[in-house]
Amino acid sequence: MKRTVLTILGETAAAHHARVLQAAADHALFETAPPTVSGKPPTTYRIRIDAIGDNAVKAREDQPILLPSSCPERHINIDGSFCLYWAEAEPNAIVDVSSAGIWWGKLLVFLKRQQSAALRRQWPGRTEARAHGPEAARAQLVAERAASELGPGFRRLLHDLRFVPVRKKVGGDARLRLMLDGKRLISVRVRGQRVMTKRARCKCDAAERLRLPINGCGSHETALRDLTVALNRWKIEEDRFFREYIAAGAKCCGTMDDCPLAA
Repeated sequence: MKRTVLTILGETAAAHHARVLQAAADHALFETAPPTVSGKPPTTYRIRIDAIGDNAVKAREDQPILLPSSCPERHINIDGSFCLYWAEAEPNAIVDVSSAGIWWGKLLVFLKRQQSAALRRQWPGRTEARAHGPEAARAQLVAERAASELGPGFRRLLHDLRFVPVRKKVGGDARLRLMLDGKRLISVRVRGQRVMTKRARCKCDAAERLRLPINGCGSHETALRDLTVALNRWKIEEDRFFREYIAAGAKCCGTMDDCPLAA
């Protein structure tokens, strides 16, 4: 008899601080209590897991008691399901004990972060989280790859959310400015997506040592352009995500500071 994705999760639950309460063909109810570092009694969650196809699942709190019914800032989708990972960048088919363990690990980390978010009113590891909405997440991935090409220091700046794209018009010509802590690094012409001032010194980690211009420092001209354009797309798509979320009738749950839905 073929083991289903729910069967595999049921068989591995005990090793990951969970136990099966009920099981059906297409869903199961689990009780899970993420362990605490302090030794305090853990919070117990009643989680419903629905099978999606042969090797994927969706998880949510069976009834929204300990968690909001939905909250994008806490990575709870409008249908109540948890956003545990981004499938396009982190495929996680549950086919055996090992892949089930990875999934349970993501769920436990998610629930621990929910506890921290409830206390601090901010998502822990915010700079490591995926952007809201698939298009914004794709732009984020492009930005991360471009920043990595410019060096680990550049990647840390992106990780710390210190880059801001600003759109300006200069003589009727639309340009995107890549700002670092309020200071302009480069400008990209929107039409044709061309880096301006290519002869200026490159902005990469090795710029001071190499003293090369942007257009002579390997592929860094392309990386700087891609980073600037991707950051702008990331911002546009996240704004669109929240507008659509509101249009779908979502309300701010009031548990997080600086939530875009509150405005």
